[in-house]
Amino acid sequence: MGTALNALKMLEYFSSSQPYIGLSQIARLSGLNKATALRHLRALEEFGLIEQNPQSKSYTIGPAALRLAALREIAKPGLEGARQKMQEAMQAVGESLHLTLLEKDDLQTALVVEATQHVVRVSLDPSETIPINATASGLCMLTFGPSFLRERLDSDTLTRFTDQTLTEPDAIRQRIAQISRAGWANSKGSYEDGVFGFAAPIFGIDQIAIGTIAIAVPEARATDERRSLLLTSLFNLSKELTANFGGQMPDTYPTEFHL
Repeated sequence: MGTALNALKMLEYFSSSQPYIGLSQIARLSGLNKATALRHLRALEEFGLIEQNPQSKSYTIGPAALRLAALREIAKPGLEGARQKMQEAMQAVGESLHLTLLEKDDLQTALVVEATQHVVRVSLDPSETIPINATASGLCMLTFGPSFLRERLDSDTLTRFTDQTLTEPDAIRQRIAQISRAGWANSKGSYEDGVFGFAAPIFGIDQIAIGTIAIAVPEARATDERRSLLLTSLFNLSKELTANFGGQMPDTYPTEFHL
């Protein structure tokens, strides 16, 4: 079982910015020697989870992985419903939106809908892992998500991305208390300079957040005048997407967003 898990973990190294990975690189990323890494790669290739480019000899995600993703969406069509709601919200607010879902211990981007109304807009990586301390989505998940995320604040090493990034556990706990009262989270250039984020939770059936819905705004348009429009959209999306994924809003969740 351990060997199978080590092989499957190699799939996590592929992303939109790194769709092809060679043997030497994946051995370095995984910390395995080349012989062991090659054995795992061949096992994944045998089952169609990856495939090798015959010219470059590098590997990429294979057809079996795409087939499994399609089957999951057929079985759980929540993402398609979420995409439609996000498209409608994007047209209303004129900004890019992204939906994240908690996958084991990490907050992963699941859907991205980019704005079309503006030349200057925020572009988002649809395969990105979201840092919990540096983004509105991450802070929102810390607040409303599973308790183990908060419990490991003191043991995790938190990365600083800009001068605005929160890395001190006590400061993050203070922010969590504020977000809990407000019902929404924001970030101001804490992950990427010039990008403001606004996020709200998506709850599961147990009334614990399974993900977030967020709006990313260039600093020039992150004005107090536009905040009301953005928060109204987020509040509605939070309720709609919770229902879309079969969840339930907690009784303690604010009935309106507070500033």
